Amino acid sequence: MNTSVQPRSEESSGSVTVFPLQQLIYAALILGGVTAGAELLNTIPWAHGDISIMWPSTGLMVGMLLCVPQRQWPAYIILGTVIDFAANLLPPLHAPLWLSLSASGCNVVEVTIAAWLLSPALAPHRYMARASQLVALLIYGVFVAPGIASLCYATCLSLAHFKSFWLVVPEWFPGDALGITIMTPLYLSLKSRAPFSKRPWYEAAGWFALLVVVSFGVFWQTSLPLLFVILPVLLLVEMRLGMAGAALGLLAVSTIGGFLTSRGHGPIGLTVLSPSPRTLMLQVFAFVSMLLVYIAEVVRAARVRLGLNLRASEQRFRLLAEGSSDIITLANLSREVVYVSPSATTLLGWDSRSAGLFERGAMVHPDDQASLEKLYTDCLAGKARNILEFRGRKRDGGYLWLEANLVLHCDPETSAPSGFINVVRDISGRKAHEEELNKALNVAENRAITDAVTGIANRRRLDEYIEREWQRAQTAHTKISVLMIDVDRFKHYNDRYGHLAGDRCLREVTGAIASVVQRPTDFVGRYGGEEFVVVLPDTDLAGAWHIGEKIRRAVELEQIPHEGNPHRVVTVSIGCATIAPLDTTKSVQLLESADAAMYQAKEAGRNCVRLAN
Repeated sequence: MNTSVQPRSEESSGSVTVFPLQQLIYAALILGGVTAGAELLNTIPWAHGDISIMWPSTGLMVGMLLCVPQRQWPAYIILGTVIDFAANLLPPLHAPLWLSLSASGCNVVEVTIAAWLLSPALAPHRYMARASQLVALLIYGVFVAPGIASLCYATCLSLAHFKSFWLVVPEWFPGDALGITIMTPLYLSLKSRAPFSKRPWYEAAGWFALLVVVSFGVFWQTSLPLLFVILPVLLLVEMRLGMAGAALGLLAVSTIGGFLTSRGHGPIGLTVLSPSPRTLMLQVFAFVSMLLVYIAEVVRAARVRLGLNLRASEQRFRLLAEGSSDIITLANLSREVVYVSPSATTLLGWDSRSAGLFERGAMVHPDDQASLEKLYTDCLAGKARNILEFRGRKRDGGYLWLEANLVLHCDPETSAPSGFINVVRDISGRKAHEEELNKALNVAENRAITDAVTGIANRRRLDEYIEREWQRAQTAHTKISVLMIDVDRFKHYNDRYGHLAGDRCLREVTGAIASVVQRPTDFVGRYGGEEFVVVLPDTDLAGAWHIGEKIRRAVELEQIPHEGNPHRVVTVSIGCATIAPLDTTKSVQLLESADAAMYQAKEAGRNCVRLAN
């Protein structure tokens, strides 16, 4: 019977859908068979003026409506109404025409209300295995829809003075409510993709055979109160066959119990003798059994969904971990590694059998061991950000720059720390880029503080160095000396030999100065043009003059030809100044003093050293 929901695009497109005749024929056959069986079940109670044991046709109709688009509901409702109306007119009921119309109309109201209220509650899954769906079934299927229909039917009969209002409601309500709670879940379960929980047909048949035998045995005898024996078997059927088995089992128990109880058999007759109370007690037993079995099914289905979700979550984690280029490790609080992703083999060459190396940190460079231990300590203490750059040892003995992102994993129930998740990323490319960038920055910085012609410090670097040494000498109460050096008649040199030759001359003079200034704390810089400055920390005036004189001789011994100089070679004039820095003095005063001394050397004939006053 094909009553599956049509694609939504077809429903919303506005096109006219051809309703399959075969679908209606199948529905008519099933409804007719169930209605005939219900009349057979209720023949004896009706003959004695008793209430209906169960009316399953309405529950079946509700299930059919829930499985088809709402645009097809009118066809099903008309079909169900015709079958129900014919059943009321034909034997064994032989109801009057107006009574048949009233009963059929009230059935239409009941089915429509139940389907309309349950449809959004069951969407999108029609398989009743959730607590919210069970509650919706109990509210709308047990109370609201049968209650409204029974009130309507009782009103019709009381207005026609056919029967008292309060006598009609108990005749209608329990049987229809029981029919909906059994037949609607049964039909929805059978329409699901996996009825009877995918069990083999012979297993399902065996469980139902056991239930039928037990039910016949319990309801046939009238000497022992064995009604409770049915419940364990029903629960076993539910556990093995799911909601479809539970609903079908309830239908079998209710049918067998109703058939035999109405004929005077069964343990209910031990306590109740009149027919109506016996039927009512049977319905109460059926309702209680339904609640227990359906609640058990909801719990079982929830556990199944939880297991599926856990497996799906684990599978997603493994897919992410195994597809990621990062190394992912899971460890307990003792740092015993329980999982290492395959990326460890790709990046480092270690396989999953080498997990112990991750536990002991043997794959970490010795210089990074202490930082790794601190990382775990901080993470366990609750520090928010736990990231460490370290060198990881590869299988071939080399090292690779890695970045560890450590997270403390807590138990979802107790919130107590339970282990560590470590995501390790390859940052060797980033490190190489940073190294290149640092080199470029160093080159740029050196260019910013280095004279392009001579290769020594420029004026900017010179000013920074003098200021720093000035502060240090002021704090240590020591002296600082400065030599101001000027190449004699350098303008004539450029005019005679050219600027390129002048640059070579300055470089040679720089080399001569550097050959004399040997202490690591001493400093040589180009002051500007053909002028140089030598800074001599912790040096008195005599020591500064001695260094200056050595520089003068070293330049002269270079024998750089200079026809424009009276000495015929390149020479230098040097001014020397020394000072013990005070709070009231500035470093510029030292330079001014050395500069003044240098001009004294020029006035004295050049190629000499003069001391500042």
